[in-house]
Amino acid sequence: HRWPMGPWIATGLDPNNLDTTVRINGEVQIQFNTRDMIFDAATHIAQISRYSTLHPGDVIWLGSEGATPNMKPGDVVEIEIGGIGTLRNPVVAEA
Repeated sequence: HRWPMGPWIATGLDPNNLDTTVRINGEVQIQFNTRDMIFDAATHIAQISRYSTLHPGDVIWLGSEGATPNMKPGDVVEIEIGGIGTLRNPVVAEA
């Protein structure tokens, strides 16, 4: 899958206050809280809505703070979000 998602649907969380950690092969690459991002969730939604109609169930990616290094097949990427859990996926070559 190009954009993997976990088996969770989290409700009652503040999208503007989520501790997030990104690891590659177990090594922390980025740690941040969504409150420190340049734009809050409402601003992202407003901007996206200017160009695309959003529907219930649509998924919006807010991005990350900083850049991750290049990844290669065989690497394992983990994204941990406080209050939700950790999503772990291998990097594979495109077919």
